[in-house]
Amino acid sequence: MISRIRGTITHWDLDAGTIEVDIGSLCYEVALPAFTMRALEEATSETVELFTYYHTSERNPTPVLVGFLRPIEREFFKKFITVRGMGVGKATKALNTSISTIARWIEDEDEAALKQLPGVGTRAAGQIVAELRGKVVEEALLRDEQFVGPLQPRAPVPDRVLAEAVAALQGLGYRPGEARELVDAIMTNAEDPAALDLEAILRAVLESQAPSD
Repeated sequence: MISRIRGTITHWDLDAGTIEVDIGSLCYEVALPAFTMRALEEATSETVELFTYYHTSERNPTPVLVGFLRPIEREFFKKFITVRGMGVGKATKALNTSISTIARWIEDEDEAALKQLPGVGTRAAGQIVAELRGKVVEEALLRDEQFVGPLQPRAPVPDRVLAEAVAALQGLGYRPGEARELVDAIMTNAEDPAALDLEAILRAVLESQAPSD
């Protein structure tokens, strides 16, 4: 059982809703609900500690890790997936709003609000209220970021783009220190580093490696 991961984020996949966390000797892929992804996007450090839910089944034997910033958020997730018809994958995609907000909707029997969650229709909203009301009072009182969905992916920030570029170069055979120096040089010389995406940085590295006439 993997219950907690602490390490450095080396790759973000906003479309898939996953990150890769390097803990030194291993690198783990962790699926994140949208509200957790947003909280990490707003963080100033690439180092992260996640409380994880480990899932595997006979139908899907490949292990899946779902990450949260707080133990109580993981406990809410465990309750949420007990709702009839709410599997791990569906629950991860549905939680695009902070846990405190969703828990208040449940305790207030606000099925209309719950229907805003991705993949949650009228029947599922009623099922969530019927099975969880009275069981998520603590989560409703949680002081979290209080995001309300739908949450849109934010533009990459320079630190994340840098980390992705370094990881990409390492994947192409560059040594870690060499990859970091190349990317740092591009970022330092760029007129507007915030405007650079991964492709632009790699292209700039390619151009910097071109032999001079």
